[in-house]
Amino acid sequence: MKHFDVYRIISVSLRTGVILSMVSIISGIVIIMVNGGADGYTLAQIASYSKSQTLYSSLIPLNNLFTGMYQLDGAFYVAFGLWVLIFTPITVVVIALISFIETRNKLYIALSSCVLFVLFFAMLVVPHFLS
Repeated sequence: MKHFDVYRIISVSLRTGVILSMVSIISGIVIIMVNGGADGYTLAQIASYSKSQTLYSSLIPLNNLFTGMYQLDGAFYVAFGLWVLIFTPITVVVIALISFIETRNKLYIALSSCVLFVLFFAMLVVPHFLS
């Protein structure tokens, strides 16, 4: 198997993830300001702290993420940027796991697998218990 520079790959993936996230979130904020709102909410409702009228990220459906971005809805750009920011460190763990599999380091394979399990458990299972 061909050896690859894992530190360079991790560095590039972290930098790319943060830049893509930042560009997406800033673009979304600019679109929200230009349009005066997003996803059917006015700018005042988005800025409000009222529980019944505020736009929360949990109200943005993930299955419509790219459709909303195509329609130039700023809330979907912000949500995409947040998801990219969330998955950037997960990508680093996956890259490290691949590196450990290549070097056959069983301890770090087990540790990386546990970290991935905990991350996905916290993202996919725990929210169902909180709602």
